[in-house]
Amino acid sequence: MGLPPCGTDAAHQELLGSSAFYAARQSTLEGAWLEEQPLLEDFEVLEVPVVVHVIHRGSPVGVDENISDAQVLSALVALNEDFRKVAGSNGDGLGVDVFVEFVLAKRTPEGTPTTGIVRVDGTVVPGYASNGMASSSFLPGADQVAVKSLTTWYGDDYLNVFVVPEINGNNGGGGVQGFSYTGPTGDARDGVTLLYNAFGTTGTLKPGRTLNRTLTHEVGHHLSLLHTFYDTDDCGTESDCTTAGDRVCDTPVTLENGTCSTGTCPGAQLENYLDYTPTSCRNTFTAGQRARMRTCLETVRSSLLESLGAVPVVDVDLRPVAVDATSVCTPTWNAVLSVQNQGVLPAPGATVHRNVNGIPLSPVTFLDSIPAGTTVDLALPEVLLLGTSTSWTFTVALADGTDPTSGPGTGPGTPDAFPTNDTLTHVLTYTGDDRWHLALTTDFFGTETSWSVLDSTGATLWSGDGYGFGENTYLSQACIPPGCHTLVVQDSGGDGMALGGSLTLTNATGDTLAHLAPGTNFGTSVTFDVCASTPPYFPGTSGPGDGDGPDPCSSCPGDLNGDGLVQLNDLLDFLIAFGQPCGP
Repeated sequence: MGLPPCGTDAAHQELLGSSAFYAARQSTLEGAWLEEQPLLEDFEVLEVPVVVHVIHRGSPVGVDENISDAQVLSALVALNEDFRKVAGSNGDGLGVDVFVEFVLAKRTPEGTPTTGIVRVDGTVVPGYASNGMASSSFLPGADQVAVKSLTTWYGDDYLNVFVVPEINGNNGGGGVQGFSYTGPTGDARDGVTLLYNAFGTTGTLKPGRTLNRTLTHEVGHHLSLLHTFYDTDDCGTESDCTTAGDRVCDTPVTLENGTCSTGTCPGAQLENYLDYTPTSCRNTFTAGQRARMRTCLETVRSSLLESLGAVPVVDVDLRPVAVDATSVCTPTWNAVLSVQNQGVLPAPGATVHRNVNGIPLSPVTFLDSIPAGTTVDLALPEVLLLGTSTSWTFTVALADGTDPTSGPGTGPGTPDAFPTNDTLTHVLTYTGDDRWHLALTTDFFGTETSWSVLDSTGATLWSGDGYGFGENTYLSQACIPPGCHTLVVQDSGGDGMALGGSLTLTNATGDTLAHLAPGTNFGTSVTFDVCASTPPYFPGTSGPGDGDGPDPCSSCPGDLNGDGLVQLNDLLDFLIAFGQPCGP
């Protein structure tokens, strides 16, 4: 029998037996639950700050387990719909309003602005790349303390949500979908862990996990709820419903349920969030479960209610977070700078200041508003590189000053109200490889087509597959090292591109390296010998050895006059050649 969809029971029991701190907090909670049993009326809304840690395996943002900001935001919306029983939403079920709301953190533990979304590569921890995180020490996967310690903000002031690619080596498929602890752990483990494709209502999701009920279920555990079938062996009456089963008296006695139609015990509450029924029929927290969760928040997790995590540091905070490339194979660069607004109000555009190897470039202003909590990609003008390795500094300012309510301007901009994080440094490497472009038009059976470029050892340099049905055109480009390689085009259907597909591969200078005409039937596979040339020449030069410019393979491609130095004369040479035709 496989593992259950929730790993909380096993994780809870393991920690209960090994951590005196955890056991003591559980005892405190159960004591408060027996003594207080708060009245189920006149609740104030309690706010809990949340930080979402996307622990990926090196994928770009929005790809595979490195889920998009939009997917994260959708999860928070759906979580609040369930806990607040929002009218007209999927959370408007048979249960009660818990009067607890979850908000993404606005400040870090150090007091700096944040969007509440943190991304970290977990592959530095042994086992994470191959099996993800283990929910218990006896299961496959990386040690959860080691993984979570890369990023956790600890559980006193934040609800930590850890989004991972695998749990116990399940490849994001069946088995454990998430797990939590039912009280404070006092260490990095505290929080909720979920699979990336069972989190949110939009984005990269798998069938049956599109309603975000996995998060709702695990947050219920985080606030002390047990499974409705916890510690229950039969359908008999509980002697004391406050200490037996799930410790909640208005959840009927039940064994584990797995369908929306037939319960394992008479009167089973199949719609309860803390059962194992399909997510489509879960929509209920009972009044007793509400009371237990609020007891947890008012006792062992009371620090969450005192946290400043949801209080913004400033209204508008622009932060450069990433640049699109660490290396390029062309002597010029069109940088794309990702800028995040960590404030609570929209930013009226941004001005980007650039500095390369100590040389300031003209600032670039973008007039589009940047909404609060979002990240935008700003495409910067092309720049001629000054060498094989260049050091860059990007500084972001508000386009029109610090007043986010006025219209954007076109001047140098003004630092926002939190200038400490306005600057990003970056090193770019010019590789001197050939830049190849591949244009593929699939025939109707595009799912059958794949291709790859192999080097002389058979290693894959570049590849493409996973295309959809129908005649669609796909454009790809890559830096390919000089030398001769092999292009392999395959068709699993055995008829090539007989129904109209085509393929063209060109190099940086536009020469055609390989071509398949529309309708070519090459059977299951066809190969081409394709060679990458030396790097393309810089503007204003005619190539190596001609006496009028540097060898583009040299270690100093910015040295346009070939005197061994990158200086003002090189810039003048470039300006003289700028805009001139490169052929007769």
